[in-house]
Amino acid sequence: MDHRTRPRAVRAMAAFVVSAVALAPALVACGSGEKTAAPDSIDVVTRWSAGNSAAAAQNRIFQAFTAETGIKVNVTEGLETIDDQVENAVAAGKSPDLVIVNLFDKTLGWLDAGVTVPADQYVKDWGLADKIKPVALDEWRVGGAPAGKLQGLPFSGFSWPLWYNTDLLKKAGVDKIPATTDELIAAAPKLRAAGVAPLAVGGNDWTGQKLFYQIAQSYTDAAALKQVMQKGGYCSTPTVLEGIKLFTQLRDAGVFVDNAAGLTADAMYASYYSGKAAIMPAGSWAYTESTASGTGIDKHTTLGGFPVPSGSTFKKPTAYRGFTGVGFMITKKGAEAGRIDNLRKFITKFYADASVGDFVKDSGILPPTTGDFASYATNPLLTQSLGLDATVDYAVVPDVWIGTASDRILQVLTGAYGKSTPQQICAGLDTATKG
Repeated sequence: MDHRTRPRAVRAMAAFVVSAVALAPALVACGSGEKTAAPDSIDVVTRWSAGNSAAAAQNRIFQAFTAETGIKVNVTEGLETIDDQVENAVAAGKSPDLVIVNLFDKTLGWLDAGVTVPADQYVKDWGLADKIKPVALDEWRVGGAPAGKLQGLPFSGFSWPLWYNTDLLKKAGVDKIPATTDELIAAAPKLRAAGVAPLAVGGNDWTGQKLFYQIAQSYTDAAALKQVMQKGGYCSTPTVLEGIKLFTQLRDAGVFVDNAAGLTADAMYASYYSGKAAIMPAGSWAYTESTASGTGIDKHTTLGGFPVPSGSTFKKPTAYRGFTGVGFMITKKGAEAGRIDNLRKFITKFYADASVGDFVKDSGILPPTTGDFASYATNPLLTQSLGLDATVDYAVVPDVWIGTASDRILQVLTGAYGKSTPQQICAGLDTATKG
């Protein structure tokens, strides 16, 4: 993710930058009856904006595609609110052909709303059915079910562990990475006494949302949790309420950085990279970003899971992984007869082994395709992450299940990182889920 971020670590950028021109006013939505751009160009809105670790690999494909085909790529950079940005463009008759975006929040409703088209047939016709992993495709189906329509083509898989600065832990007298919540609670005052914040997180955005759900599901089986996230029942499901109580216990014990309710992902990264916080939850998209920060933090980081409480349904500390990161969503305009073949040539170029490997190297994605990409995993944190399966259990990523209630839920969880009681939190989540 990245999940929003979205799952997932993209910063808000200026909307009209990159090597090609922005969407022209003449570009209109399918069915308007007006002229569209000539078929020797495609119009793309992308989540991988300048400064994102995936942007360079993306732009190499853009340039190679144009050099090989003569087809121009008109690029608009996606804002942090890329879902609203695209919806506004469609409503104004300026729909792109393709959106490179996370499957998250409003994008989950684009197929039903007619913004995008199903991708099932394209997977078959474009020779991708045997190349893209079935688990990746299933995560992009409506409802996450194998029989659901395919909402787009998954590309950026992710791992999302906890990052531990072992130097800071040792400085504070914490001899090992906490494996239980009791050990984490005991470590917090030691870290604070050493002048180090324990766990940095953006309580005011998607990073805090993901961590909350990771903790809240500590006592719950996956099926029950998915049901609650889809339909509500946070207060009436004892195991979920117990997880919410655990969250507030950790909060009140000083585990989270001060003023977490007012912080965002940017503050979380800055705090951890600069050595002001000992722990943070961050995804694989940040592996290369941490190295590029020049702080050396990647050399002092051990990846692991979030500590689990006694009686947890998990046997090991928890992390996230999935394929609901960035993928390709084809709009109605892009699916037009005069334009879809250009998109075929463009999108399939991303799935070539060398292209996937380039993204693995540059931005630490988990490959959505079959094949051996170990030689591309040159980043030390990415190499570490390949061994996570042995040390963590994987929690349910909430994105698909909370759907378009995400923004309302964020508002509730900002209070959760503040002073809200477990009952206030669960009641707020029930209200937010039911809309």
